[in-house]
Amino acid sequence: MNKKAPLIVMIAALSFSSFNAMAAGECAAQVVSKLASNATYKALNAKLAPKVANLTAKLKAVKDQPTYASLLSEVKATAGTDRLVITLADGTVVVDTGKSANNNYGTYAAKGVNENHNSRVAIMLAQTHECGLGVETKYSSTDKSQEKYVAIRLGAYLDSAGTARLSRK
Repeated sequence: MNKKAPLIVMIAALSFSSFNAMAAGECAAQVVSKLASNATYKALNAKLAPKVANLTAKLKAVKDQPTYASLLSEVKATAGTDRLVITLADGTVVVDTGKSANNNYGTYAAKGVNENHNSRVAIMLAQTHECGLGVETKYSSTDKSQEKYVAIRLGAYLDSAGTARLSRK
């Protein structure tokens, strides 16, 4: 083995880690282009983004019915006529304004508000990209219509409290 081999290995390792760090700081291409070009995505993002810090704090505080009720109140005020889903980082649904009868601390603790949302595209994008944003258009089985979704991670990349996903028909 020549003396240059360890140096080449070190350069390759640094290049690979730099590439990964650079990629992690970006959004998926479709997120950026859709947020820039679609009026509904823009409106949902503009409505949700200013509420992220408050939603994050209230989600982190949930430990009983009164703290859950505080989060629910904030979620309803933020959603207005749109649908807002708050999940934990693992996809457990905490609040879903589309499932109002299930929105209480006991149902949340039993993981019964709605099915796990960890496979929802917008939520996955928000959790897996450092930018913390995700978008999606899909047929909603809950509302039986096409909906556009914008998701924003609630907290730091790889260490968040969860995700807020706002949607509109």
